[in-house]
Amino acid sequence: MTDALIVLLGVVKISALVLGGIVSVLAYRAYRRTQIEGLQFFAVGLLVITIGTVLVGILHHVFGIPSVQGMLFESLVACGGFLVMIYGLYGQ
Repeated sequence: MTDALIVLLGVVKISALVLGGIVSVLAYRAYRRTQIEGLQFFAVGLLVITIGTVLVGILHHVFGIPSVQGMLFESLVACGGFLVMIYGLYGQ
């Protein structure tokens, strides 16, 4: 059962990477079309969050980082991505 869950987790993480990448590209295209600076930061922040989510799985399964440390890393990266997004939306 745990092998099936690991495979499912891998599929979900890859799906999150693809979907997050698509939304990031769409936000960047919207920035290029409208020249609204906040959209550029939104795209970058979302990309940071997306990549951070996938990196946790890589750190855990490839390098053997414990789950709790991986979740801490994921949360820190997500906070960083949200800060970039907040800066883009309100900080300029």
